[in-house]
Amino acid sequence: MIYLKNNKIKNIEERQKKLNENLAKQLKKYDIKKLRLTSMGNSIASGYSMVRSVKPLLLRNESIKKIMEENNINLERYNFARAQNNNDEHIFEWLETNIKESEVFKINRFDYSKFPTSTWTYGLNDRLKDEYYPLNKIKDMGLKDAVTESKDDLANIIVYNGCSGSFLDGITRKGFLSQKIMYGINRDLTSIESSIKVIQTNNRLNNSNTQIYLCGVPNYLGLNVSEIINHRLKKLASKYANVVYVEPVKAKLFYKKLKSDEYFDLPRYKRRIKSSDLHYDEKEYLKLNNNIIESIYNNYSITKALINLDRNMYKFNSKIELKNSELFKDQIDRKKEIILDIILKELESIDGYDSKKIFLNKAKKYLLTRTPYDFYVTGKKEIKNSIEKVKELVKNLR
Repeated sequence: MIYLKNNKIKNIEERQKKLNENLAKQLKKYDIKKLRLTSMGNSIASGYSMVRSVKPLLLRNESIKKIMEENNINLERYNFARAQNNNDEHIFEWLETNIKESEVFKINRFDYSKFPTSTWTYGLNDRLKDEYYPLNKIKDMGLKDAVTESKDDLANIIVYNGCSGSFLDGITRKGFLSQKIMYGINRDLTSIESSIKVIQTNNRLNNSNTQIYLCGVPNYLGLNVSEIINHRLKKLASKYANVVYVEPVKAKLFYKKLKSDEYFDLPRYKRRIKSSDLHYDEKEYLKLNNNIIESIYNNYSITKALINLDRNMYKFNSKIELKNSELFKDQIDRKKEIILDIILKELESIDGYDSKKIFLNKAKKYLLTRTPYDFYVTGKKEIKNSIEKVKELVKNLR
């Protein structure tokens, strides 16, 4: 059994290497020299486990750094997540106050200490704490600075895991009956959306290009009971140009505690005891990292184009409204030409018929949904007609 288990993990890691290589090649096409991955959110984002090993989520992808270096891409990984007291309003507070990563590391160390309010861990010794949560990191960035920085050669990506903190707080911390189940879920969704709005607004107004990969909560036992949350996360992701939903991993829910011949030397009485845990184990965290990297690879160019499209259409709408209102009344054809040019420019940056088709479908749904709020003077009919015209052009090129 031990051989079979290790062999399965080896296969997952081999696939992970291939996914990392694919992503590196794609980023090189866009002349990216630096890939910044920032983990934000809850205990899954922190890579926590109650009964298995604790290790920050993004650090569990052990092959990505070397692969990026081999492709002349500098990898930066940031951890703005914690294992407890992590409802999404608190994460939003971190974003707005621009909390330093070193401060989050101090919180992590406290969470994994022996204080009465701390949570329990297996095998997280002082050496690993120094490795995972260093207090003397040379580049100690604030969260808002990290996720809003923009350079032409920077791929700035947030990996967000959330929508569980308030739900669990309401159940485990003596919340009112009315604060349990849907109240907590809706509370977290509101705060996640607030963080997304901050990032999208910065993309629009300050020319940043930050993408958010919003992960679903674990699919416990493959029963899809978490779909009550994940359906809402998918819907939220579809409302913004810079957000992509990432499918979760099937979680076993019941795990063997760490044994003496795995990872760390534990007392005999702690071996082979099964316990329930709402977090992933080592293999499942590897699979989640694979889902994340695969999602970035599949969506990077499309999302990059959607961010540019949203920004340029937003600026064009403001120009008509505030500086050139006669264009709204008398120059409909000219307006169509400009919209067409904006769409075609982004379309050219996307390779492959299927990807172009996905981009146009997403662009149509996104722009038309937001027209009453952001693109009204640009014209709903003009936007729709321009996208349909581009679709015909792409169809004929196939």
